[in-house]
Amino acid sequence: MADAKLLPVTLVLNWNRAATCAAPFPGVEEAMVEGLYALPADRGAQGPSTAERIFGIRQSAASLFGFSYPERVLFTPGATYALNLAIHCGIEDGAHVLTTQAEHNSLLRPLHYARKRQVQFQVLPLLANGRLDLSALKDALASHPQWLALCVASNTLGVLQPIAEACRLAKETGVKVILDMSQGGGQVPLCLDDLGIAYAAVSGHKGLHGPRGIGLLFVGPEEQPRPLVQGGTGTEGTLLQMPSTFPTCLEAGTSNYPGIFGLGAALRYLQAHPPRLGKIRGRLAKLESWARAVPGLDVFPSEPLDWQFRLPLLALRPKRFPAEMMAQFLAQEGVLCRAGSMCTTQVLPALHANDGILRLSPPEDATAEDFARVQSAMEHALLAFA
Repeated sequence: MADAKLLPVTLVLNWNRAATCAAPFPGVEEAMVEGLYALPADRGAQGPSTAERIFGIRQSAASLFGFSYPERVLFTPGATYALNLAIHCGIEDGAHVLTTQAEHNSLLRPLHYARKRQVQFQVLPLLANGRLDLSALKDALASHPQWLALCVASNTLGVLQPIAEACRLAKETGVKVILDMSQGGGQVPLCLDDLGIAYAAVSGHKGLHGPRGIGLLFVGPEEQPRPLVQGGTGTEGTLLQMPSTFPTCLEAGTSNYPGIFGLGAALRYLQAHPPRLGKIRGRLAKLESWARAVPGLDVFPSEPLDWQFRLPLLALRPKRFPAEMMAQFLAQEGVLCRAGSMCTTQVLPALHANDGILRLSPPEDATAEDFARVQSAMEHALLAFA
């Protein structure tokens, strides 16, 4: 019998890294296993060493993000939980909040539900290049809001927002800032002390290359939010009320040691190997130039923006057929990407793209060959559905 010929294996390209990196840094998996067997930080002879390790991870996070208060670095089940805590437990009843069209639903939906407490929020527009209109922000600050809630970058467009300028304007008018670092956190330098934030949230599974189901909330030194969840903490257990000291006052229940230890390994690796986005931005710039020259594609933002103000993400839309059809075609070609609304309620109407977009978010080490393959697959899709 003749030997059977082996068919070539097509490598699947995961170009949906804006959703989750799906590529944890070296050491994360091993640290998570250690967390499975770690003894409680507040119990037994090994407790102090566990507590020391956990506080060291808070210190690593504080150091990475330029934050001087490691005891105010909280572990949460993710950025969504962290933003809910900041909004529902930090923003006072009846407050006036400014936010932007760039925001994810993890920030907008809690603001919407906060209307039950008479919290009002005003959505500020984006410019044609996808950045916050600072003139509109200045005008809105004149109405004496109490809060500004905004993201480092849109998960739909990948455009870095002018957060330094926005935070400076907020500080000058006494407005407190909630910063969503889910996109951009770990990819671009951020110093929370300099920005003067009241709260900042980040997820572990995106730019930090850590586990899913773990995140961080940074609580500014002037803030004393009430707990979102009440329960055991291992300290002051004879009292019915929650402890008043950080971080236990906001960390009720059993700690996620596997997630925390894994996140700690990711933070250590990231500090030793800071990201370099120059090469991937250059390759995306070439792909964008090609896409803007194709009559059958819309590219976002509509006004081109220098890639130094963008994360590794390209948003576009076929003009003659739904973006979901292109995503399905690309998947058959071995290219995984995201199509649809991207969990936003404000961005797509601003883009006049209510039927959804296609988002390409490659890994930072994507090669020229990978880009050629993706471009070829898109060309085939445009021909197939012409």
